[in-house]
Amino acid sequence: MSNDTLETARTTRANTTEKEATTASTAKETGKKGLFSNLNADLKQALDTWDVLTETMTNKVSPEQEQLQEVKKLLGDLKAKLAQFDE
Repeated sequence: MSNDTLETARTTRANTTEKEATTASTAKETGKKGLFSNLNADLKQALDTWDVLTETMTNKVSPEQEQLQEVKKLLGDLKAKLAQFDE
């Protein structure tokens, strides 16, 4: 083989290797971008869900608070009825 042929073969192999490395690097970057994009979308969805739940639960009264309000109402009614007997 001539020197030109050997040099062409080496150059072709080197170029191919560089292209493969560049392609692999680009694929990794694209993969990372895809993963970060998915992660970002999941975080945004979680934040939106959190906001909806927070709005829903803000005005919601707990069962204990409902019972306390009912007891206060009953005590108020009882006090009013007792006041009628004092008259």
